[in-house]
Amino acid sequence: MYSSLSQFILGFHGCDRETGEALINGHIRLLPSINPYDWLGTGIYFWENSYARAMSWAQECAKNLRLTKGKILEPFVIGAIIAPGKCLNLTDPNYASIISEAYSILKKSYETIGQELPINQGKSKKLDCLVINTAIKNSREKNIEYDTVRCAYIEGEPIYPGGSFYTQSHIQVCVRNPNCIKGYFNPLVAVPDFDIP
Repeated sequence: MYSSLSQFILGFHGCDRETGEALINGHIRLLPSINPYDWLGTGIYFWENSYARAMSWAQECAKNLRLTKGKILEPFVIGAIIAPGKCLNLTDPNYASIISEAYSILKKSYETIGQELPINQGKSKKLDCLVINTAIKNSREKNIEYDTVRCAYIEGEPIYPGGSFYTQSHIQVCVRNPNCIKGYFNPLVAVPDFDIP
């Protein structure tokens, strides 16, 4: 009943400047990521409301070319206006049963063929990707089509000893239906406060 998020989401995507400017100017479109290690399954990934995390990722990719398939020569961030539509919103506990059911189906099918399920290792989330894509497929068979997937990702180091807050935690949005992206923009970078005369 409440699976459609009513507000727009501002998403940020780290990329190379040339790619970002071509996106903003409408010359190209982002393609869905189909890597078997993408934790929210197949789709176009954005950091929700986090320009800084998108830029940090683009800078990491410029230093380590193995982190992304495309080269990032000059780190850049584009903004996107996203209408999430019907969202598999994993920040809402009501969706846990969908994920649990998908995992159970996968586990049984892998046991039947005598194979081990893939595992998550570090930033490679092969199990999560497979579970999400299975959940999407199962939902589709019930005539439920999800436009986006959304979840919190706990990342980085603890901010203080014994704490539950981490330096790079964020919310990611995976857009499965590209029509949910209503437009791209060049984000403004924050400027210092100033007095208005």
